[in-house]
Amino acid sequence: MSDSKQGLSVLYVAVLLLALNGLFSKLIPLDATSITQLRSVLAAITLLAFAVLRKRQYKLDNTRQYIGIYGIGALLGLHWISFFHSMQVSTVAIGMLSLFTYPMITVLLEPFYTKQKLLISDIFAALIVLLGVYIMLGDKITAFDSDIAQGVFWGVVSAFLFALRNLLQKYYYPEVSADRLMMHQVTAVSIMLLVFVDYPSTISLTTNDWLTLLLLGTISTAAAHTLLSYSLKHLAAKSVAMISCLQPFIATLFAWLILSEEPTNAVLLGGCIIVSVALYESFKQSNINKKS
Repeated sequence: MSDSKQGLSVLYVAVLLLALNGLFSKLIPLDATSITQLRSVLAAITLLAFAVLRKRQYKLDNTRQYIGIYGIGALLGLHWISFFHSMQVSTVAIGMLSLFTYPMITVLLEPFYTKQKLLISDIFAALIVLLGVYIMLGDKITAFDSDIAQGVFWGVVSAFLFALRNLLQKYYYPEVSADRLMMHQVTAVSIMLLVFVDYPSTISLTTNDWLTLLLLGTISTAAAHTLLSYSLKHLAAKSVAMISCLQPFIATLFAWLILSEEPTNAVLLGGCIIVSVALYESFKQSNINKKS
């Protein structure tokens, strides 16, 4: 199996696991910052245990790597906070779909790293994603005080932070393994948010709440983001971003079935437009693999 084909397969698994994040934002009775810090602690412990058991290197090579990767970790933490806040003030569907303006942002930013020209097809695909988000907003586009508009605003902030983090990680630290990258990033998030945790609410969590947090930290954080980091090493960041657009479709379906969050027609239409971009990029990558 070629590196790009393997990266594509790994990406599909990562997208499925990441789609569960929306459920966790609603099921865990904590604010976005507390959830982010606790998921990071659990993810860091999981990845450290993995490295020790597999006898893999877990330390970074030098001080410069520590400074850079922990800085990227800070971006990841801010991305998670704004993302979870987006879903908590609106719905899982709104938070997920607005986050997926990040393919457009990635398409615009990646040429600064690759020194390649913007492709018309990539710009067109990114604009289609933006159109999907616009349709999703409907007549709430000018009502910033509405829950939908607030959700979209924080989702787009999260999208920018996520795109920037992915690009910095891909082009500045290609030599660092995916699991090491993630272990140190989530460690950075854990430290950064330590003083902002709502400790009284955390202490009152039930056993089921802690089990949900454990699933979030291990499956949808440690495993999912390590797989995503791996796919970034073998695929263009824009391809990862566009194919990841399948995530809101899966998340909206989960929220509908489990949380009874029935999406509006506008959300469904906008979501279908966004998902079409992911399918287009998937087929394009598959054709590239067949030719190589």
